[in-house]
Amino acid sequence: MNADGLSEEERINAGKFIRDNIKKSRLDSKHKQCLICGATTSFCDSHTVPKFCLYNISVNGMLLTINAMVAPEILDIDSGVKKSGIFRIICANCDNTLFQGYEKTDAYKATPNHAILNQIALKNALRDIYKHEAEIAMFKQMQTFIYERSPQMGAFASLYTASQIRARSIDVKECYGVFEQAKNSLENENEWIELYTYDKLNYVVPIAFQGMIALITGVNGELINNIYEYHESYVVEYLHLAIFPLKNESVVITFSDKKNSRMSSFKENIKKLSTSDRLKVINRILFWYTEDYFLSPNLSKEIISL
Repeated sequence: MNADGLSEEERINAGKFIRDNIKKSRLDSKHKQCLICGATTSFCDSHTVPKFCLYNISVNGMLLTINAMVAPEILDIDSGVKKSGIFRIICANCDNTLFQGYEKTDAYKATPNHAILNQIALKNALRDIYKHEAEIAMFKQMQTFIYERSPQMGAFASLYTASQIRARSIDVKECYGVFEQAKNSLENENEWIELYTYDKLNYVVPIAFQGMIALITGVNGELINNIYEYHESYVVEYLHLAIFPLKNESVVITFSDKKNSRMSSFKENIKKLSTSDRLKVINRILFWYTEDYFLSPNLSKEIISL
């Protein structure tokens, strides 16, 4: 986000405009019931990345976000642990009971079992549903904003916003598919996940992330997901990635749905790599495909600005 040429007042106003629109889009897309149990109650601040991982790389309870790299002049570059990576789509009871396993340090003393991976997958799906539904609301809001100021420009902009809403709607549908599969697995204990890699590092990485990623290509450039295929029969195959900094160690986990045939080449190739080369690939994936990662403020400004 280029702020060159903007005055200090314009930068402040731009940041406020963006924050206000994000807040409104989240309110417009707010659910009325807990997505898991259906209870009509208030939603809790549910963390995607476990809080203990975030605290392990924080400084005075603060973390750096992607804004530190892309929009330091306009948006807040840091975030408190309590407000980092949260979504509001489930109730406190579900959040406190269904995810206890993976949100404990002890879960990573050895290779995580299917139950742990399933909890990670469920959180990933919930987070992306929340995110994409808010994005849809934001594009609708953008369309109204432009049209009110210039009907002619609004008509032109509608071509763009309509395509973005369509794409995000497909994303939401696919995320609900992952959500239902993970939720059913919790209830019926059916195992649908295949662990690809589990690397335990003897140092604390300065970054934390958890999410699911629609890879376009694999390790050797093979096509995995055609992001321009909008036919309803086409199903995106997701890679689940977790980077968890522990107290004195770190774990990096990759897994996917065992039925994902297009991911098979990625699975075989990523497993063949040395730990060092595998981490390089995962690092590229993280910065190419994602934005919801958190960085330690102890990182130098030179590294953050790369």
